Amino acid sequence: MKKKDRIPLLKDHHTHPWLYSSLSSCLDIRFIKDKARALELIGSQDERDELNVVIGWNDSLYNFSPEELNAFSPLVIMNTSLHCFVMNRAAETRLSLQYPAITANLDNREWLERNAAQSMGFIMGTKPCNVDRLSAFYGNMARQGIWYAEEMTLASADEIEIFDSASLAEKTLFWADMATFASLGEDAKARVHGIKLFTDGALGARTAKLSECYLSGEEGVLVYDNEKLLAQLALAAEWNKAIAIHAIGDRAIEQTVNTIARLEKGLPETRIEHCQFISRESAVKAKSLGIALCMQPNFSFESDFYKDRLPEKFLALNNPFRMLVDEAGYIPGKDLLFGSDGMPHGIQHALESALFPPFPGQKLLLSELVAGYCMPDFENGFIDISIDYEKKKVLTDVTLKG
Repeated sequence: MKKKDRIPLLKDHHTHPWLYSSLSSCLDIRFIKDKARALELIGSQDERDELNVVIGWNDSLYNFSPEELNAFSPLVIMNTSLHCFVMNRAAETRLSLQYPAITANLDNREWLERNAAQSMGFIMGTKPCNVDRLSAFYGNMARQGIWYAEEMTLASADEIEIFDSASLAEKTLFWADMATFASLGEDAKARVHGIKLFTDGALGARTAKLSECYLSGEEGVLVYDNEKLLAQLALAAEWNKAIAIHAIGDRAIEQTVNTIARLEKGLPETRIEHCQFISRESAVKAKSLGIALCMQPNFSFESDFYKDRLPEKFLALNNPFRMLVDEAGYIPGKDLLFGSDGMPHGIQHALESALFPPFPGQKLLLSELVAGYCMPDFENGFIDISIDYEKKKVLTDVTLKG
């Protein structure tokens, strides 16, 4: 059965335009499954006098030896999760003065997660952004069907100025980590919509905090103990800004929800980001506390990608959209929002992940995806879609207005 439809452009509720604009000229090996081919591509783009940065590395496919890395000019390879990276000896020497804490803790998983804002600052600093890169990136997103994209990692007040110069500030909301927000002047603070906190890591780095160990025997990372998280949330609430809390593993989500319930004054607008392994108990409690969820349908395919590290029962527990909607009462577009986290961007991956996921419990209806992921109207353009339910494929055609 085939079905054709027309939907509005996307409103990506969770991504990192500044970061991805910074890295937009870098080699992306996300879809390169063969290590020999990846090394060949890295070699073909090796620039002797530059810091070479590669993105999209999926370590479930292959790892790089020190000998392989050291064969190149200064090289940093970013994990697809952006929560870990490797670099060769030349890059470490080059970066050690500017980023001494990062280079000293490359193999310290817990340090990297507990200093996630600093790690993100390092990633964005490797290839600084500018007006032209940002404008080109938004143009590319528009061609993929994305009209609006929330900025979850504000770098500084300078970033806001560049968004203004590119006439793009009205196409995003700015979120900042606590240290960055505290460093801003009053005018810049007024432009920030919300505060971003991290409570655990990511599956790509094996640092998302699950209630069980990974198959490798490693445990995920909780960034804060319960009392420290309570103190951080109380401090964030004093700024009277919206709050977005990164929590992927079931243990991190449980800690987050239970800690919010302990706050005497409650929180302003609050979202949990990703919440891939949220349990029914945590979902019902979060719903009762007025906590919205911002999730990524494209992460459903991590149930396939990360079979090498996830205990088997967690494969089906990932992105439990049917439980959230049918049992916990979450409503797409109201308190269940969708985004991409840039992994990857675009309507194609969003649709195929929502309609044809690895497990039935991850499935979203087209109407649910549209409600939680799309602009409210066709003012700026539309996307024509053709869905082949037998072949589990989607064809898309993006039309922009103006």
